[in-house]
Amino acid sequence: MNEIVTYGQNYKLTPGIKVIVQSAKKINCTLTVIGVNLESETKKYLKDNNVNIVDGCEIAEKHNVNLNLSPYTLKVIFFNLYAKKYTKSKNLYMCDFTDLFFQKDVFELIKSDKTYVTSENKVIGTCQTNSTWVNICYNQDIFNLLKSKDILNGGSVLGSRQNCIYLLDEMCKDMGSIISRVGNYQNIDQASLNKVVYFDEYNFKILNNGEILNAAHSGDSIVEKVDEGYKIDNNIPYVLHQYDVIKQVEKELYEEYSK
Repeated sequence: MNEIVTYGQNYKLTPGIKVIVQSAKKINCTLTVIGVNLESETKKYLKDNNVNIVDGCEIAEKHNVNLNLSPYTLKVIFFNLYAKKYTKSKNLYMCDFTDLFFQKDVFELIKSDKTYVTSENKVIGTCQTNSTWVNICYNQDIFNLLKSKDILNGGSVLGSRQNCIYLLDEMCKDMGSIISRVGNYQNIDQASLNKVVYFDEYNFKILNNGEILNAAHSGDSIVEKVDEGYKIDNNIPYVLHQYDVIKQVEKELYEEYSK
């Protein structure tokens, strides 16, 4: 069994939620939303579309999770707990919620016994935002080791359940150390993912050929509408993530799935 798992906190029903829910129906899998304080309209839409809703507040109470932590930190903690304690699915795609569009079966990408993470195809040291995150969460020495590496996106993790747990366990330990040093900083998940993966590269497969397109730096891409959805710079990704950066794609998806 394959399962897409995502996390939402305090969300109203948005066009982006409709896009991920409807496009996930292309895949023979379960779509699970771990939710904290989702608005009633959002929960009704998810239930009406046979989405598996997991109450994050109940998980937090059972496992002593502090809900005052940043949502980006909570996402990793909930993913880890859900993978270890609740699901029995063989393969997981653990991802962001409101900015994903599935074009093909993402689980077809699993071809080895590794955890799959996705590159943004931009170097950490050339991105002010990611450079800031790494420097705040670690120090100049760690930044110097990572600055020539591609940015790995914190909202896209794929693999067998056990391989996902391996990564999430390491991230939770690392993030606990970050919090002890800098406090409840908003954006530690992506910095942690990059540090954990690049300090242990053998156990990971980095997707950097647009198989899962993190479009954060793709605003000037050449876009073509095709049967599967969209060809971006002559590549048809399995998943478009952060497609809202490409305004043509955002506009057309919102129009199509808001009907």
